[in-house]
Amino acid sequence: MGKGAQSGADKKHIIFLTQAMKIIIFGATGGTGQALVKQALEKGHMITVFVRNPEKVEIKHANLAVIKGDVLDATSVEGAVVGHDAVLVALGVKPPSRAIVVGPGTKNIINAMKKHGVKRLIVESAMFMDDAVRKNSFLISILTKTFMKGLHADKLVQEAAIRESGLEWVIVRPVGLTNGPKTEIYRFGESLKLKGLFPMISRTDVADFMLKQLSSNTNLNKAVLVAK
Repeated sequence: MGKGAQSGADKKHIIFLTQAMKIIIFGATGGTGQALVKQALEKGHMITVFVRNPEKVEIKHANLAVIKGDVLDATSVEGAVVGHDAVLVALGVKPPSRAIVVGPGTKNIINAMKKHGVKRLIVESAMFMDDAVRKNSFLISILTKTFMKGLHADKLVQEAAIRESGLEWVIVRPVGLTNGPKTEIYRFGESLKLKGLFPMISRTDVADFMLKQLSSNTNLNKAVLVAK
């Protein structure tokens, strides 16, 4: 938990990354995705969203471009990724759906990034992907074997692909998500003691944390829990 000390090299990297960036967001019409788009635009970034249904993108902005496409179509993903500085992924399916989207979609994104030299990848995962969380919570353990079995299997593929990518990645594992306001008051870490039976965090705070990973190496190549 905590931000940790920064090396000289890290500080130099941050100076570069905190400039206005060209960012592409996958999963931009979901709750966290919408928060990412709004906050990234507020920070002055140039944003591209890659979505199946452009009509679901309610935000209109001069710095926002919308590309219609399917994340399972490798060719369209590659064409969308080229020319960007970083990628944010908030893909997901709603349980109990067992649609296989997150894993193969993320593989397509990674392949496109590697081909076109895009290095920074920030991905929203889930707390049930954390081994300690499943071990310490009977309820979460049961849910990943039943109601969320399909999503859990899909995210296993996703996280494995990210770890093996060779990119500059951060896997963000938020606890239960709410539609509350952005507070910027939250805890994070690879090992985090969760509070209460149903720990929660707002999607807006998750988006805030994800965007901060664009300009920090503190959590680079780590899977990080995020909670109030």
